[in-house]
Amino acid sequence: MSDSRRVVVTGVGVLTAFGRGMAPLAEGLRKGRSALAPLSAFAPQGLEIGMAAEVRVPLAIPKGFQDDRKAALALQAARDAVGTVDMSHAGVYLGTGLSSVTPLELHQDAAPYRSNGGFDRAALHRDLSVDHVAPGRHMPERTTALIARSIGAAGPQLTSFSACAAGALGIAHATRAIRRGEIDRALAGGMDAMIHPLGVLSFLVLGALSPGNCRPFDRNREGFVIGEGAAMLLLECEEVAIARGAHILARVLGAGSSVDAHNVTAPHPQGKGAELSMRRALKEAGLESVDHVNAHGTGTPLGDRAEAAAIGRVLGPEVPVSSIKGAIGHCIAAAGAVEAAACIAALAEGWSPGTAGLEDPEDLGVKVQAQPQEDGPQTILSNSFGFGGQNTSLIFGRA
Repeated sequence: MSDSRRVVVTGVGVLTAFGRGMAPLAEGLRKGRSALAPLSAFAPQGLEIGMAAEVRVPLAIPKGFQDDRKAALALQAARDAVGTVDMSHAGVYLGTGLSSVTPLELHQDAAPYRSNGGFDRAALHRDLSVDHVAPGRHMPERTTALIARSIGAAGPQLTSFSACAAGALGIAHATRAIRRGEIDRALAGGMDAMIHPLGVLSFLVLGALSPGNCRPFDRNREGFVIGEGAAMLLLECEEVAIARGAHILARVLGAGSSVDAHNVTAPHPQGKGAELSMRRALKEAGLESVDHVNAHGTGTPLGDRAEAAAIGRVLGPEVPVSSIKGAIGHCIAAAGAVEAAACIAALAEGWSPGTAGLEDPEDLGVKVQAQPQEDGPQTILSNSFGFGGQNTSLIFGRA
């Protein structure tokens, strides 16, 4: 095995509030638009939420997944990324988020397996099948298995459950497996759909959700606007991709991960975990700097401040920094994968994104870019930081 094999991106499937595919995502970001809109998925009924970033495209619901919108998003993105490529020996590395289960649904799931006041495990095991794992909606890895079956991927599978870093960590794991020579090809990415009452309530209780707009790095930032989506990258060993005549969209240059080891929800105030994640990505890429940073940039007062401090120490005050969460919302576990797709589009077309919602920048010691620029970046570092201080940084290079 060798860690020197180069990894390239040869396919991308993505769904965001801008629509399905790379084209609407790239057009929206390149023109500085925002896809945030009034919430329509459910009646807020007193919950302090006005805006959301919903995916408004038709979705086919996979058999056995009627209760899981994440799976429908993931399956469409996976099919768009893979196309007709042979995935028989490929791996599948995905990141996902919390179940959308409600207390009533939990009760309904358990009801068929109660016996004499207890839980009848034998009855549960008798109910297992290829298409139905009960209680299915509480098993995050079931979507990974669905995707693998749907594209015929018989290689290794891994499901990351690392909060808002999950999608990015899936890409990191896949990249390393290809570099080591374990596989030549992988589907990697993330999916999430938490625009439902329990999901919204959980973030409101944590004080992370904005009642209005999302304003990353702005003096008046109040938190993020919740989004949903999915993005899947088809990753290949460069030699294999060239041999089959694939069109290379971008290169995966490096990945770094860390844990703050500080607090369950709040980031380390100085961004020490974020700093370590970025430094590890740069070391793996063999780089000292990059042309642009796609920040995690959620618009929370503590999060933006900690990330800016870390970026400043690692890359200095002059590297342009932006966040696209003011345009597509915070896609939670899918955020790292969706933003990776945005970085790939920017590199391929020669522009860098701005920061929608930014009106009054706070002086945080970094160069925050409010408007998209036609500046032809060659390298972009993308940060994804999750609750529990789970951090992953990815570096993409122009093909």
